Amino acid sequence: MQFTFFEIGNFRGIQKTRLNLAAIPNSHIYTLVGLNESGKSTILEAINHFTYKNENLDPLELPGYSISDPHTLIPISARLNFNKETFLKFGLELDKEDETAISKYMLDKHGFILDKEIGNITIYRSEGFKDSKHDPKLRKNAWNISLRGKNQKGRKSIELPSKSTAWQETANFIKGRMPSVLFFPNFLFDFPDKIYLEDGPEKSQRSKFYRLLIQDILDALNKDINLQTHIIERTKSTDSNDKRSLDGLLLEMGRNVTEVVFGAWNKIFHQEMGQKRISIKCDYDESQRPYLEFKVEDTDGIFLINERSLGFRWFFVFLLLTQYRGFRKDSPNSVLFLFDEPASNLHPSAQAQLIKSFEKLSEKCRIIYTTHSHHLINPEWLESVFVVKNEGLKYGKDEINYNANKTDISVTRYREFAVKHPNQTDYYRPILDVLDYAPSHFDFAPDVIMVEGKNDYYVIRYMQLLLKNDTLKFLPGTSSSNLEVPIRLYIAWGCEFIVLLDSDREGKKQKARYEDLFEMTLINRVFTLADIDLTWQNFEMESLFLHEDKLAIQNFLYPTETNFNKKNFNRSIQELLIKKTIITLSEDTKKNFEAIFNHLEEKLAVNKAAE
Repeated sequence: MQFTFFEIGNFRGIQKTRLNLAAIPNSHIYTLVGLNESGKSTILEAINHFTYKNENLDPLELPGYSISDPHTLIPISARLNFNKETFLKFGLELDKEDETAISKYMLDKHGFILDKEIGNITIYRSEGFKDSKHDPKLRKNAWNISLRGKNQKGRKSIELPSKSTAWQETANFIKGRMPSVLFFPNFLFDFPDKIYLEDGPEKSQRSKFYRLLIQDILDALNKDINLQTHIIERTKSTDSNDKRSLDGLLLEMGRNVTEVVFGAWNKIFHQEMGQKRISIKCDYDESQRPYLEFKVEDTDGIFLINERSLGFRWFFVFLLLTQYRGFRKDSPNSVLFLFDEPASNLHPSAQAQLIKSFEKLSEKCRIIYTTHSHHLINPEWLESVFVVKNEGLKYGKDEINYNANKTDISVTRYREFAVKHPNQTDYYRPILDVLDYAPSHFDFAPDVIMVEGKNDYYVIRYMQLLLKNDTLKFLPGTSSSNLEVPIRLYIAWGCEFIVLLDSDREGKKQKARYEDLFEMTLINRVFTLADIDLTWQNFEMESLFLHEDKLAIQNFLYPTETNFNKKNFNRSIQELLIKKTIITLSEDTKKNFEAIFNHLEEKLAVNKAAE
């Protein structure tokens, strides 16, 4: 089960906006960019506040994690007399495993047979206010879900009423399968020196949280081991066999953490951790309470986690929590991580490596993160980048002014925002920075057709001159395999483009590579000549000319030659273009290029209409 969208209303600075995740079905990483005070954090706070399974991270004492006073949700401009709801509407998409589990639950528990799949679910949750006072009685929790079927003895299909016991209990069952949400306003917290295995008089929530992490590590061993039986009870046992088993288990846990955490570290940073390894020991405090202790063993000694550098501690905790949480045993839940400015306190190189670790997470994990740093922008994820804008921020020539009363936070897909607001580049400055190019406000990037190289460009431009077609703009690459940079630039600018390649082996190979590299972005945007005309299989651009036309062009500079020479042909057509000299070509050759131009114009129009 995965979230498909979040619609937020009257939540602090958000009047109403929608974060649509389903528009990018192949993505599991979503980036929010924008100015300071644009409202990126507010979006994460709303998701965390209203979703059901936001896991309790209170023990970590993260500043800004929880909202204790609902009155702080009232928009600033409406605080004098607020009589509305602050709400979150969100969508959920069920997978086949969810459908099967729910059907089985309803049959076993209520004798009810679903006769159709549930499909998508929409849930609306809100907090109500009267005269700017929070009123719990006005709180809403509405589900849009269809449970249609029949009882085992019934013949007629019915819609279960939402007030029925079967509907209510099934909804609770579905709620238990919903994605868990983990919101990290920051990762600046210390890993505990001691993780107590049992509660003491203070009943530490911090130790309770980390005991769940210990169980996640045990689950990763895949040996049906649980904390209570195989660690806690063994610590209390006087049996030497239990002690030996406990030591072996802790050794295995240390090896697994070393492999998982340092293995991820090595892949991310491309550097070996040397002799470093994690050891986990069990000991007792002065009151004989057992605890576990994580240490780093290295060639220069044995250290507690908190005795290492800030960068090491940050990545250790981040990798430990994210790598294991996504693999929790017997949990049907996927996990949505919300990261607010992750690694902002780290060196740029560490930031750049962080996003590589996102790709290493379990397939059950999704990430929404905010950033100001271009080091945390992956150009390959631009289709899942959103720009957060605050109408209270007004542009001046030299500064940005803030008007709290005009606050209205919106979230827009990057490509759409770049098209609608080409002069507001500060909102997506990190994206332009990572692409190593920041167009000025006076730059204009036209819709273009990218071709393999200069020779194809000269051929096309000359035929445009001959056919008096100047509506299309062409951009030459350096080869069929070197169009990644202009593709990334045009994706970043939000401008329309098409890639036109030869239909020879290399052209087909590069088409497949670009489609694999950019996935959804290149749908209906990359073509070979054979995609335009099936008879043009294995064609290069000059193959579109009849033989006598190729010789006529070549003879402009080389009048005595009677055999086709590709190099001389390209030199001649370049000269014809520079001098704007028109020569007579056959109708068949002209029709070939007219077909290309018509195809490209049609595809550009279709793509623009789809934006």
